Amino acid sequence: MSRVNTDVEKMDQFLVHLRRFDKSLEDEFRSMIGDWRELGSVWTDDKYHQLGKDLTAAAQGVERYLATADSHENHLAQLIQRLEDFLRT
Repeated sequence: MSRVNTDVEKMDQFLVHLRRFDKSLEDEFRSMIGDWRELGSVWTDDKYHQLGKDLTAAAQGVERYLATADSHENHLAQLIQRLEDFLRT
């Protein structure tokens, strides 16, 4: 007999958290970039430009992560559904 060693409720809670995090990350990061750009007319020293370089570098990783976020969320949701179906039988 096969055994499933998992806590579907914890997986579902994590999925909810992951979706909330991904949405917040996308919204906040885009807002931050927009706010930084607006400050360019009043904050023009070297630190402003260095922050821009750092944000650009971070943006590459954030964008790469967000490009795959839906795939991760969907995979986990499907896994949860399969486990729930299996546990009901």
